[in-house]
Amino acid sequence: MIAGRPRGLFITGTDTGVGKTVVACALAAWCRRHHVNVGVMKPIATGGHRLGWGHTARWVSDDARRLAACADVTDPWPLINPVCFNEPLAPWTAALRARRPVALRAARDAFRVLRARHDVLIVEGVGGLLVPLTAHAMLADLARQLGLPLLLVTRPGLGTLNHTLLSLECAATRGLPIAGMVINHTEPSSRNAIARVISRTNIEVLKRLARVPILGSLPFHRLRMRPDRCSDTDAQHLSDWIAHHLDPQMLQDLRG
Repeated sequence: MIAGRPRGLFITGTDTGVGKTVVACALAAWCRRHHVNVGVMKPIATGGHRLGWGHTARWVSDDARRLAACADVTDPWPLINPVCFNEPLAPWTAALRARRPVALRAARDAFRVLRARHDVLIVEGVGGLLVPLTAHAMLADLARQLGLPLLLVTRPGLGTLNHTLLSLECAATRGLPIAGMVINHTEPSSRNAIARVISRTNIEVLKRLARVPILGSLPFHRLRMRPDRCSDTDAQHLSDWIAHHLDPQMLQDLRG
């Protein structure tokens, strides 16, 4: 583990598509609007786009670009997104196909630099905790090394009970600190009566079984902003969305 625990959160999810990016962007935008010196990071990513950097070009994730835009930071891409592959595959698979290993040391080194530059760090993971990064390391291992408390993003639909409880068990088994979890509605409210029952009852079961704080139930919010631009209006909408639906103590802890 990197010595000394910085303020911030490691945003992870129960599986792909649960809304890690919109939650991370909203937290970054909230910090920006409240004059918190926030840094952002997407340590490992796939499905990147080629961007110019200095006299060369590198792969950069759109999620990383959105995070940087929402936080309004100018840190260089090798710090914000130190490892990125072109193909939108699981990280280890993308690394094997690219014949280039996932450089975990580069991710840790970038994190050290960012924590020296910023008071708070919002770090977004890739996939879930047991996504393989190498033959011997999972995302959970990187999260443990960085030392930020986890904010687990889950969803209310079918399958969430198994995914959520497995993720929490993994974190507990590996000794990862958990700030809590948020339930993110990844689709607009359904007109289907049974779908509404599923969402409501799944949330009730998670409240009984999760054994970690449920810090908010977030209504559907689509990120419509371009990857490279977060206007003041965009930042305000994201900031208001997270502030209205997240435990205020969590935000106060980020503010310090």
